Amino acid sequence: MNYKIEIKDIEPIRVATMRYKGPVTEAAKQFPNVFKSIKGKANGAPFFCYHRVDQNTGIVEMELCVPTAEIPNGNGVTLKDMPPAKALCLTHIGLYDTLPMAYQAINRHIQENGLSIQPPWREVFIKGPGMILKGNPKKYITEILFPLKEEE
Repeated sequence: MNYKIEIKDIEPIRVATMRYKGPVTEAAKQFPNVFKSIKGKANGAPFFCYHRVDQNTGIVEMELCVPTAEIPNGNGVTLKDMPPAKALCLTHIGLYDTLPMAYQAINRHIQENGLSIQPPWREVFIKGPGMILKGNPKKYITEILFPLKEEE
């Protein structure tokens, strides 16, 4: 795949968020809890915010985030303001199974350009499966954002 990689300014955003630690494959099953806590009142694309990934076990530490102005009704879901950031951005179109190719491309770009990144990074689900209909996985749009380390 041919990816366009660019640096973008990410605006600050208020999100309903729930911490998750476990297999990355199970994380999406927890997303409905975040939506329920805000009565489905999202005002932007939901995203995963990765803090740590154990390559050996596949266990991730992340936050499941949904942009909203609504106050969550608890159940482990809190409100959080995500700060602005400058981030390396890549847009992936296609099945989630092919996301590793996007990560290889962005990692290659980081190494070739001597960039410094910092966690957490995000997978923003611009277009994905709906709550009821799955849609066409070949048309899913996922934006990957790696915050750049500030120069000191």
